[in-house]
Order: sequence, then structure tokens, then C-alpha cells
Amino acid sequence: MVRGHFPKVLTAKQAAKLAADVGYLDFTDRRLGGLITRVRSIFPDASIDAPAYARIEQRRQGHPWHFDTGTKGHMPWVRYTAGVLLVPADTFSGGGFYFRDAPDEPLFPYLDLNTWDGAPENEHCVASNSGERIVLLMFFGGGHE
Repeated sequence: MVRGHFPKVLTAKQAAKLAADVGYLDFTDRRLGGLITRVRSIFPDASIDAPAYARIEQRRQGHPWHFDTGTKGHMPWVRYTAGVLLVPADTFSGGGFYFRDAPDEPLFPYLDLNTWDGAPENEHCVASNSGERIVLLMFFGGGHE
């Protein structure tokens, strides 16, 4: 199991511009370059080749406990994930990100890049929320695809 944390990888202005683009982003988007470099500093084989993707997500219902390969195994190619909260935690209520091994420790990584591998210990969830919780998510292939 590997997890990485990079504090303050974006400025508030950069995050706000990304937050305005809810939906899928191409990995060639220049705003993602530095983030991809940081992910690859921990996971050198992280691949941005299809079917890998990045998206800006606003999902009020959250996500139940899951692995990033998908609850139904629909994304078996995912080896690494990265995310950045693009809005301050005081702009929404709820919405904590939790790893299964720390279910009482919600994370609100505003401007911080968190990344993790597909190890079973990295099962996670996002609590439902109200307000404007917006996050950048990146799903990478790699390794033994």
C-alpha cells in the first residue's frame, strides 16, 4: 500500500478555474502537467494512456466504500488514483473523504494532491454533501495492466 500527499499544489485561483470546468479533462491539459509529474514521482509507471482519465466532479451523493477498480469491477485497469479538492471545505457541509483504515478521520484536501495505489488497504469513500464540493480526480493505468 502506498499513499502520497503533496500540500498546496495549486493556488486558490488555479483551483477556482479548474472547478469551473466540471466534466472530463484531457491529460494533455497544461493545468494537469505538474500534478501528473508529482504522481509519477511516487508511481513512475503511472500511465495516462486510454482508458486513463481525469475529471472535475461535483457529486452531492458522495461515493460509498469502494476501490477505484469500480464496485462492479468496471475499471480493472486502474492502478493509481489522485485527487485535489478544488473548493474550500467551508463552501459545503459533509463531503469528507475517508480511507477504510481511518474511518473517523475525514480528509478535506483543499489545494493538496493526494494519491494512492490500488491496494486493498486503500478502500475509501466520500460522504454525501450539500453545497459546492468540487474535486479533480485522475485515474491512471500502469504496472501490470
